[in-house]
Amino acid sequence: MSEMTFEESVNAQVALLENGRPLDAFDKFFAFDGVMYANDQIFANSAAEAREKQERYILAATSIDGCIEDLRTNAQSQICVFRNRSSFTTSNGAIHKIDGLCWQLWSNGKVVVERYFEGANMEQQLAAGILDKPENLTPIVT
Repeated sequence: MSEMTFEESVNAQVALLENGRPLDAFDKFFAFDGVMYANDQIFANSAAEAREKQERYILAATSIDGCIEDLRTNAQSQICVFRNRSSFTTSNGAIHKIDGLCWQLWSNGKVVVERYFEGANMEQQLAAGILDKPENLTPIVT
């Protein structure tokens, strides 16, 4: 079996997300030493840490309605960006809606950096045109 192209990998990840399988998408496509940011604050320094922080919320869902919109890719830069408007229902019947922007840098078929934006930070990225030029996201200043 041949390796997937960048676009094939991104599309496979998105298909898993849209089918309500975020942990499968994470396990298959997030690099073991990947770094995850939430509104440009460090969220996790490894896949293990990121999975641990997210797993309890995902496993608490009785159903997940995946909704990925505005997918953009730049194969040369190995960057994709998309809007996550998924929702999930918990055992008490409460529906939780997600509205976030996910920017990912890939290498060798895996996400090595993920920057997730929500609220005003997401609106700022959208207004700056991140969907038109995902490779132009400003670097994180530390």
